Amino acid sequence: MSPASTRPARLPVRACAGALAALVVLSTATSALAEGDQQDPVSSAQTSTTVSGSAPMLSVPKASRSLPAALDLRPTYQGATSCDPVDRPGAVALGRLLVDTYATGRFGVSRLCTGGVSEHHEGRAVDWMLSAENPTERAVATSTLSWLTANNGEVARRLGVMYIIWDRKTWRAYAPERGWSPYTGPNPHTDHIHLSLTWDGAMKRTSWWTGTALSRPDFGPCRVYAGQPAPIYTGARTTPCPKTLPPAPASAYPVYLLGARHDDIGAAQTALGITADGQFGAVTRKAVLAYQARTGLPRSGALDKATWARLVPTAGLTRPMSTDERPTPAPAPPKKDSNPSGTLPVPKSVPQPLGAYKKVVLRPGHARGAAIHHLQLALGVPLSGRVDGPTSEAIKAVQKRWRLAPTAVVDLRTWNRIELSAYPWLSYTRISLQRGSAGREVSALQRLVGVGVDASFGPKTQQAVTQLQRRYGLPATGVVSEQTWWAAADWSLR
Repeated sequence: MSPASTRPARLPVRACAGALAALVVLSTATSALAEGDQQDPVSSAQTSTTVSGSAPMLSVPKASRSLPAALDLRPTYQGATSCDPVDRPGAVALGRLLVDTYATGRFGVSRLCTGGVSEHHEGRAVDWMLSAENPTERAVATSTLSWLTANNGEVARRLGVMYIIWDRKTWRAYAPERGWSPYTGPNPHTDHIHLSLTWDGAMKRTSWWTGTALSRPDFGPCRVYAGQPAPIYTGARTTPCPKTLPPAPASAYPVYLLGARHDDIGAAQTALGITADGQFGAVTRKAVLAYQARTGLPRSGALDKATWARLVPTAGLTRPMSTDERPTPAPAPPKKDSNPSGTLPVPKSVPQPLGAYKKVVLRPGHARGAAIHHLQLALGVPLSGRVDGPTSEAIKAVQKRWRLAPTAVVDLRTWNRIELSAYPWLSYTRISLQRGSAGREVSALQRLVGVGVDASFGPKTQQAVTQLQRRYGLPATGVVSEQTWWAAADWSLR
């Protein structure tokens, strides 16, 4: 039975203005929130805030079957490892349950595998579009989140909710005792609630849907090679993924995922016998999956290192050289330090290149000095000093890419998306990297530290990281921590 078919009686949300003032809303934190919802939020600050108060809550969703006395097992963190943006049944059912209960907002599940690591890329995250600035929608959010997280997250466990992000804070079902904590990143998530699900929640196997408490988890797909995308999901895996993995086969080509655009992709398309347009769309993904199945490669659906090594081998080399291993020109003169006699201060949070302008709303025709200048720099359009035709078209292109209304009006949501598009490293600052790592996050790091970009963390990347760490007085380990990301971003913006 569909949850929508048993819609519970509820207060008319838009008629409950008198109760709104009595509702206790989530407290505000000063940090911003990561757009990519990328990885375990466990590393964010520990200051706890709570949802509490004696005011009556709005009606909450009702299960369509009797719930067992036993609770589903406490979830563990299951970060995204694959690119497989297919809406999972549990995610869709949860989105419909919330929207139907309150007749408020809309929801989305999967999206293309660009812009950082996210459970959206595996179809197991729900974005429920509510505005923290709208009193009615904020009341709905407060009521729903109180319901989900009460009693150490009893309902969240029954639904398979892994963690929640809303209005600059995060809550984790795998660490409910920590309550609501501030969460840093470029997007404050004030325009939607993000709910990431476990694989069992995503596949609708938890007690809310089945009436039986879950006692054995599905760990989801496991990587085959270190730092490479995992094969796409084919069914439940009840044994944990191995902790030690072999390195990927060598290839000079970086990893490309669904949604990417690059001339390199045209080389793969030519080898696959399909139209070489340099765009990694559904046709290319289907051809890649078929090729991987024929050749016995992990069926990741991505142009990963193993696929490149088989599909487009480099003639005359037993092991293709990466950019890190090739001779490079003499480095450019170093940038002038603001403190040449000592180390530079590490930023206290992730730098936000456009943060100073996000309160400015820009419309076609506007001319507002520094805000326009930095907007056009980020968009890569001519510096005309006003929101002219080319600038408006570039704004609309970003809005369409992020599924926003293409209005050419730059509000907070659009500023955030433009910033992520122009500075993709913002999506990766919580990912630890070291020698042997590979992928888009390595490419972003290499651009920051000024070495050749090949998505493979080799000796020259390690050397550049070590030099950066010494410059900022960090331990020169060559391992990229969150503070190293901040330092690299600060250096690139000087």
